[in-house]
Amino acid sequence: MIKNRITKINLILTASFVISSCEDPSSIVEPFPITEINFDYLQGSDKLFISARVNQRYMNSSIDSVEVLWSGINASNTNDTIRLFDDGSMGDIISSDNIYSRKILNSNTAITNVIPKGAKDSVFLSVQSMFKGRLIKSDMEFFVLGNIHPKISSIVLPQSVDRPSANADPNIVNTIKFTVSANASDANGLDDIKRVFFRSYHVGLDSLMNNGNPILLLDDGSGPSGSGDLQKGDGTFSRTISISENALVGTYHWTFEAQDQSNAYSDTVKRTIVVK
Repeated sequence: MIKNRITKINLILTASFVISSCEDPSSIVEPFPITEINFDYLQGSDKLFISARVNQRYMNSSIDSVEVLWSGINASNTNDTIRLFDDGSMGDIISSDNIYSRKILNSNTAITNVIPKGAKDSVFLSVQSMFKGRLIKSDMEFFVLGNIHPKISSIVLPQSVDRPSANADPNIVNTIKFTVSANASDANGLDDIKRVFFRSYHVGLDSLMNNGNPILLLDDGSGPSGSGDLQKGDGTFSRTISISENALVGTYHWTFEAQDQSNAYSDTVKRTIVVK
């Protein structure tokens, strides 16, 4: 009797084991292979920098390629397909670190969806990767452009000037005058430019002139009797500079900058002028 009961229990346990062993194993969820998508607008060089961390393998397949689908300022645009790299080339910083990236010129010679000068909202992109014929694509990402820095373009000043000779009359100081000008622009409009200026540095004396204070250029159209600027609001900022007989001769470095209403600065532009 007891033996029969033991036999029945063994049968039940055996059957339970068979049933449980026939059940489907729990599926293992593999992490999505594309993470840490980043974008930066490099305003100084007018380039886009895009990067993403991508696993080397996904679902038992090795990676073939990584691309960004770039839609620019409108998510509904037909995207540009741009290859990303992890070999230290094309703007990628460190090779073989699983971060695929690229720098690309913000120009219609390189992409269709160029960020226009007046853009100040968001840009849209997604990243896709190919794993042995299996295409994996991220969700659409958006990045806020924020404030765009002003830019300094062409600068006009003489390469050298001759210091005037001393006047025979000690009560009169001889001077010469010339106009310095710089073109400045801002994606948010000229009204967003707070000031344009330069600082003067004497190379031989290793010293800043004007106590290191900036010398302002103006876009006020006040003409030769004022700042020296010829036309108001045209983006050309000017100033009449006077060199007296007492000026220090030597080589000067003049560094030009623009600042916007958000206190963001342009890249500095350096020019050399020699006072003889």
